[in-house]
Amino acid sequence: MTGHMTDDTICAPSTPPVYSSIAIIRISGPEAIRAAASLYSGPREPEARHASYGTLTEDGALIDDVIMIVYPAPRSYTGEDMTEIFCHGNPIIVQKIIEALGRRGVRLAEPGEFTKRAFLNGKIDLTGAEAINHIITARSEWEIETSLRQMHGSLRDMIRSIRNSVTELKADIEAAIDFADEEIEFISPEAAVRSAEKILMTIEDLLARCRTGERLSHGIDVTITGRPNVGKSSIMNLLLNQERAIVSSVPGTTRDIIREQIQIGGVQINLNDTAGIDTPGDELERIGIDLSHRKIETSSFIILVLDAADGINEADRNLLEKTKLKKRIILANKSDIATPGQKNSILMDGGESPVLFSAVTGEGLKELKDTLSKRIREEFVDVKHSFIADMRIVSLLERSITDIRNAIRCLAAGEPVEITAFELQALIDTLSEITGEITPDDVLDSIFSRFCIGK
Repeated sequence: MTGHMTDDTICAPSTPPVYSSIAIIRISGPEAIRAAASLYSGPREPEARHASYGTLTEDGALIDDVIMIVYPAPRSYTGEDMTEIFCHGNPIIVQKIIEALGRRGVRLAEPGEFTKRAFLNGKIDLTGAEAINHIITARSEWEIETSLRQMHGSLRDMIRSIRNSVTELKADIEAAIDFADEEIEFISPEAAVRSAEKILMTIEDLLARCRTGERLSHGIDVTITGRPNVGKSSIMNLLLNQERAIVSSVPGTTRDIIREQIQIGGVQINLNDTAGIDTPGDELERIGIDLSHRKIETSSFIILVLDAADGINEADRNLLEKTKLKKRIILANKSDIATPGQKNSILMDGGESPVLFSAVTGEGLKELKDTLSKRIREEFVDVKHSFIADMRIVSLLERSITDIRNAIRCLAAGEPVEITAFELQALIDTLSEITGEITPDDVLDSIFSRFCIGK
């Protein structure tokens, strides 16, 4: 798949169109070095992969002072001749350079076209290409780390090792066809089934890790709940470190669900602050309480807030009962104004010991974050070894499971060897689609069209 050369040259700004100190323009294709050189003059000729400082001019008119780096093929991001121009970050200058390149036959790149060329030239596989897009859009440290590992081939290597096992099994089974006349058995039917079942388990494990990654990349839903005026919004503000929820001295002012995103332990958390749950006073409040109950149902984790100074009442008992099967952390807020006796009674009354907390002094904040981080890592055992996979990869892995199950069924039923080999070939093709060794063009278009221009 290497050496897929294109005959047109593309360019695009790789930095956003804002006023900044520096902007970068990338050019790739057969004219990439020549088109840029025709505008450039400097004390020395640009040398491959070295930064050269000089000036861009067109027809005697000065465009900008720039730094230029040329990357002759194949040692470039796309595998083609490439040039990068670092100019001053004024959108007007960027536009002028792109227009001047346009007059030299260089067209504006489509979204993701640089990475698509890198893929077509065998620089990266499809799982690596998709990971590059995730690095740009990642919203948590975990997502960046995972995407970087994937860009370096973590998912590709996993898929290739599964595919090698399938290829070996298919070769062993097919050997029986070639030597049908002789009494040689290369692999017993039982050993073939065991081998295929091991492959099935590996694919199922990989799919589970991709699903974990999928959940983590959307963020973990954590809902703060409690009766009105226990300080839920103040706790949320403390976690967010900035005023996002409206806090008022009137009890029960949060009427709807406020959702904010934070990072705890490197993982993105969607924090939901709900309306206080008590007997509703008006229609609006009733809707808010209904929403709160629904959010409790769907959240991965609950932070249940009690009032340390006020003790546990009927509304608290109902909430403790309602959330007892959920993964929860109980917070006893207002511990700064509670007496030692009140604190003890909360600790006794709740069954499981709450985190003593004060939204005013910040007491218990570190403990809350540490507990939450620990509980998330227990829930998602494979945080470190999960993958970021979109629908394309997940559906291909699901198809792989169907393929290997078909093969196991054929083997167990003693079907002709050719039929089993056919099913195993289908699996090899499906796995090759994940890494992009076999890929329909429309799939490529849909993947790269989601990238930003200039990548």
